[in-house]
Amino acid sequence: MSATTFDRTNRSTAPSSGSGLRETRLIIRREILTRLGNRTILTATGLLALFAGAVAGIGGWFLVDSFGGTGAMSFDPRAIFATAMISALLASLVYSASSLTSGVVEEKSSRIVEILLTKIGIVPLLAGKMIGIGLVTLVQLLAIGGTAVVGFSVVGGWSLINVAVGPSLLWFLLWFLLGYVIFAALNTTLASTVSRQEDLGTAVMPLSVLQMVLLVVSLYVLPMNMGNPWLEGLSFVPLFSSYLMPMRFALEDVSTWEMVLAAGISVAAIPALFWLATVIYRNNALRTGSRVSLQQSLTSDEMA
Repeated sequence: MSATTFDRTNRSTAPSSGSGLRETRLIIRREILTRLGNRTILTATGLLALFAGAVAGIGGWFLVDSFGGTGAMSFDPRAIFATAMISALLASLVYSASSLTSGVVEEKSSRIVEILLTKIGIVPLLAGKMIGIGLVTLVQLLAIGGTAVVGFSVVGGWSLINVAVGPSLLWFLLWFLLGYVIFAALNTTLASTVSRQEDLGTAVMPLSVLQMVLLVVSLYVLPMNMGNPWLEGLSFVPLFSSYLMPMRFALEDVSTWEMVLAAGISVAAIPALFWLATVIYRNNALRTGSRVSLQQSLTSDEMA
């Protein structure tokens, strides 16, 4: 199938808004069932949940036994809480990105992407993949994090942490969802530039490095520089807010309106990032072989 024929067929068979929703649900169901049918994923999630509950319980018991009577702690328990949330965020984003990008490259290398784009359309395909994988990751995060919360609660660990747990967890889930969508769109964009699994690591390395930098900044730089205008400004940038805002919230260095504004900016950025992902994904659908540069990816395959 030539690029011209493919583009013409894809346009002629592009789903309408009604059928687009149906096709999106089909892809969501496909992604969910694929992962639910993987025993390795289910077993790993269960073991990680048990491990998280045990570690939280033991750690909470140690804190209560050591500091419960005195109240004198040599560290800020709010920072520990924020560190746990940000670490969980990083692990979830890395895991979901790996699952998403490997699927993108696998479909491209096997040429099944030609059928998917022709029969389903690029928007339902990408939206369905992101939503399906995101839902599975969210359930895994809730299962693992839930057992950790239960384990910490059983030993009375929350009595030592002066943090509004309910609002903190709700904000954390919001930042996870926003961070997931933004990084998923960017990872999909980079993954579509390669057609071999061995090239995938190099393609998505910029985002991987960025996430590690964000982890260091949020855990080590921000707590030591509270009130720094540069860091406060970065916390409103969509790529940074999912890491910096939870720490600022836990350390009570941010107001509610700032959180709402940062979340609103991230929401506003999502359509533009998703549009960019669809353009580059479509242009690279038929490109195989070596990695394609982002500049080349902005031109269609028939023009390349």
